[in-house]
Parts: sequence; C-alpha cells; structure tokens
Amino acid sequence: MLKQLLRELWRRDRIALLLYLLTFVVMSYPFVTRMHSHLPMDNVDTHQALWQNWWVLEALRQGLDVNYTPYLFHPEGLDYTLQPPRWTGLVFWTPLYILFGDPFAFNMTAAIGILLRAYGMYLFGMLIFGRRIPAWVCGAFYAFAGANLTHALQQPFTGASEWIPWFMLAFVCGLMQIRFRASARYILWAMLAAAFLFSLNVYANLKIGIFAMLLGGGFALLYMIVHRLWTLRIFWKSMIIFGLASIAICAPSLLPMIRSEDLFAATSDPVIADVWGGMDLLTYLKADHDRPLNYMGSIASLSGDQVEHSFVTWGLSHVGLVSIFFAFAGLVYAIRVERPVLIWFLLALVFWLLSLGVVIYMHKSPLDFYWTPYRLLEDNFIFRALKWPFRMALVFLFPYAVLIGYGLHYRLRSLVLNRKRQALVIVSVIALLYGTSIFPIPTRNAPRPPYLSYLAELPEGAVIDVPFGRHVSKYYMSVQRFHGRPIAEGMIARVPPGTYDYINQNPLLAIFRDPGKLNYEDLSLENWEAAFKQLLDDGFRYLVMHREVPVSSFIGRAKGWALEMFKIEPKLYDDNNVIIYDLADINAENVLSRAKRLLAD
Repeated sequence: MLKQLLRELWRRDRIALLLYLLTFVVMSYPFVTRMHSHLPMDNVDTHQALWQNWWVLEALRQGLDVNYTPYLFHPEGLDYTLQPPRWTGLVFWTPLYILFGDPFAFNMTAAIGILLRAYGMYLFGMLIFGRRIPAWVCGAFYAFAGANLTHALQQPFTGASEWIPWFMLAFVCGLMQIRFRASARYILWAMLAAAFLFSLNVYANLKIGIFAMLLGGGFALLYMIVHRLWTLRIFWKSMIIFGLASIAICAPSLLPMIRSEDLFAATSDPVIADVWGGMDLLTYLKADHDRPLNYMGSIASLSGDQVEHSFVTWGLSHVGLVSIFFAFAGLVYAIRVERPVLIWFLLALVFWLLSLGVVIYMHKSPLDFYWTPYRLLEDNFIFRALKWPFRMALVFLFPYAVLIGYGLHYRLRSLVLNRKRQALVIVSVIALLYGTSIFPIPTRNAPRPPYLSYLAELPEGAVIDVPFGRHVSKYYMSVQRFHGRPIAEGMIARVPPGTYDYINQNPLLAIFRDPGKLNYEDLSLENWEAAFKQLLDDGFRYLVMHREVPVSSFIGRAKGWALEMFKIEPKLYDDNNVIIYDLADINAENVLSRAKRLLAD
C-alpha cells in the first residue's frame, strides 16, 4: 500500500519536485557547485555543527555518553545535555559522511532538508488549496525565503525546520477530519502521525520543537474557536492522544534536559533589549535597489569563481515587496470568499509582531512610541529558551507562505491560463522568489590547515589553542575532528555554570582568556611553575599559537604579547598559520619574566 502511494505521488508530483530541484540550484548558486569542497556562508555555528556530527559518531564508537564530552574544556569536560544532537540530520549525514566525508555530507544534508521543507509545504498546500500552482509557490517561498535558507545553510541548530510542514500536514488533516466528522479510526491515525512528525522537530532541535508547538498550538486554538470544535468530545480525546503520544515519543530527548541541573541557569537570562531585543521594521523589505544583490547587510559580489562578502547581520528576514502583494491578495480572499482563512492572517500577524522583539527599530533607531507583545512574554520559559526574538521570524514565514498561496489561488481561480497569463504567472513567481533571495551564496574553503596532519602524528596529549574566545573556540572544535585530541576550551550556546573554573584558576590559561584577570606582577615563580606542572599532570601537552584564525567575520589572532611570551621557546612546528610548542620543553621562568614585562607595558 505504501509503495503504491509513493508511486502515485511520484506520478503526480515529479514535475513539482524537478522544479524545486532547479530552484534550489538557482537560489543557492554558487554554493551548489562547490558542495564537495566548500562550506556555505561564514557563520561560526557551521564549525560547531561539523563538530557535533563528529562527536556523536565518536561517542557511539567509543561507547561514551553523548550528553557529556571529555573532548572540550579538558580535563573537566563539558555537559552537553542541553545541546541535543540533531538526530534527524544525522540520519542523512552519517551515510554521506562515511561515503564522501565532509563538507559534502554536511552540505548535502542541508540541501536534503531544504528540499524536504519545500515538498512538505507543497503537500500541505495541496491539502488546503487543492491546486498545484499555489501549492508549489507556497512551498518554494517557504523553503527558499532568505531567513529559512540562511539558517539551513549556516545555522543548522535553528534552521533544521524541514519537518514543520510535515507535522502541520498531519495535524491539520486530523483537525479537518474532526470537523467533518470522519471515522474515529482515521482521526486517531492522523493524530498519531502528527505526534510522530512533531517529535521529529524536537529531535532536530529543541528550538525547532518550540517553533512547531507554537505554530500548531496557535492554529489549533483558532481553528477550534472558528469551527466550534470545543463542543465535540472527539476533539478533546484527539488532543489528549496527540499530547500523550508526543510526550512519549519525545521523552528520550526531553528527559535528560529536564533533569539537567543547568536547565534553570540556561533559561534564566532575560532578552538583551539593546543587542538582540529588537528588529528593524524595514528588514522584511529588500532594500538598496541600486545593489539588488546586496542582502542582509552583506555586500556580496562575484569575482571570478569566488564570492566575496563583508558582514552578515543576523535577524534580517527579507520577504520582498512582491510577496506583500500576494499576501494581501490572500487576505482579500479570506474576507471575500473563505473567512476561516483569516486564521493564517492572524497567525502571521502575531508571529511577525513577536519577531520584532522588545524594541522596535526604524532605520536602526528605536521608535519613540511602540508596543510589542514580546514584552508580555519575554520572561516566559519558552521564549527564554528561544533566546533571541528575531527567531520568531522563522515561525512567521509558515502562515505568511500560506497567505501567499491563497493569494495566488485567489487570482487563478477564475482565470483560464492562456500563454500570456502563464507567462505572467511565471514572471510573478520569479519576482516573488527574487524578492526574498540571498544569492549569490558566499562560500569558503572547508577548514583543514596543513599543521593538523603534523599535530595528529605527535604523541598523546591535550591541546591549548590560543587565542581563547567564543568564536575561535568553535573553529577549534571543528578542526578537532582531524587531530582527535581534547582541547582546553570549547563552546555551546549556553555554557553551564562553572565551566571556566579550571581555566580561571590556572594562571597560564587565565592569561589567555583575560590578561587583566590576575595580577601577574605579584605572581610568584613557584605558583607559575605549579601552573605548568598542573597542566602537564592533567594531560595537556601542546600549545598551539594561532597567528590568525579563519572564523566568520570575527578574525581571531594570538595577541602580540602572547606571541612574544613564547618567542624564544623551542618550537615543534612553525608556519604562516600556527606555532606549536611542547609544554614540557618550555622554560616557565623565562616565560613568566617576559609576561610580566609585556603586560606591564
């Protein structure tokens, strides 16, 4: 039966799938031509995602606990419970990695997710529109909208939302069956399918699960009110079945996080209003008409076969002017033809307002008078788990894409498509997608500098990578895949309290993190030598001084004083990128005297 269903779907949708593939090639150019050798865009979380995939396989291979890694913040290790692996992505990544390695496996996993998102939204559109063209456009806009595409390619922890349309497909189908008094057996199976597909979002990432919960919960509430489903006993039974099934399926992922001692600390920080608490009203419009490929605050240009760019500003979610026209047509359809469609307008409006955050900006300046619903919710546990308000734009894009589909459906329902009208539809769709496009997609070489081969061949020992810092440490995590040694630092979105205690109490490590933290003028030679001995006793062996770390637009360099401290010490390796020292060969007294002199200056 399943085989027959898949065969029928292929016959019906093969052209739609082919068009999605072609659209992906265009919208992701030139990244799509370099998937075997380059990584997309420049966000440091790409490095962390590469490491996470490697760590899960390493943990399974060694029989270690996936929720705790001894490879970061050596020798204490790092509690990784609140950073659950993207299990759904690993399903695709693992065989691709075994066959082809990274970066192809990483890039192809992202591409599969984008196409799954497009096709899932297409099927959802077929359910509610019953027409292929609006359904296809709805899926294309949702999959290739700038924010969704950007997150999928360079921030997979937040961008793995490909299962949200599939969840909504089953969930809305179940609610529709309740409304039309379908058989209880069909309703039950629809809700069980919805629970399973909802759990895939949770297993992708907790933030994605929250997105799905907010979207599905918001729709169910409005749908229940509009169609008076609260009067039906089967509705409440179905919601209970869906809830219990979802909890049971998600339990293996959620229970470790709920039990974590760090959960409260991880979700206790309020939204930082002056940094991440607001979004410019104009970020939803594609601006700078003189430079049509200027997107997301980034200057992008094609130079030969290389794409160069300056800086990507997070939080921007271009939808374009053409999409506003289609969405407005969808609103007109809701008012004139089918009032329940207003549900999607209300959802889009609410999530858009939430995405604006705590402070609303206009031309990067706060408005004098405004109100945003996020102020009522910023202390809520769920919204603190999301951390940054602009992430709500990813939820907003779903009902907004549905409105676009309804707008096209409204324009086409009374038209006979002759050649001129077909051409007009095609041009309109191209303009719609161009309005949210972020191509050309910047790419960069996958990080594997030559010193890694040398480091991998050295005797056992943990590594101290310098400089320290949030962004560079994610790069160190990425290259750890090649040398396989524990490192002194690491990074996750919410570092548990006490993680830096070991670093802060050791003078040598503390100076790399914050030179002003200790008074090195008063530091005795005895304590300094004890610090070196502690590092050696705890398994540290190699100091890797990076002259420059190629991470994002945050260029990390070993400070001049740090290079000078070890300048005359014997080197194991020296090239344009790094200098490698053996801690056992370093003269602690000489280093201390130079440190005091340099830091005094």
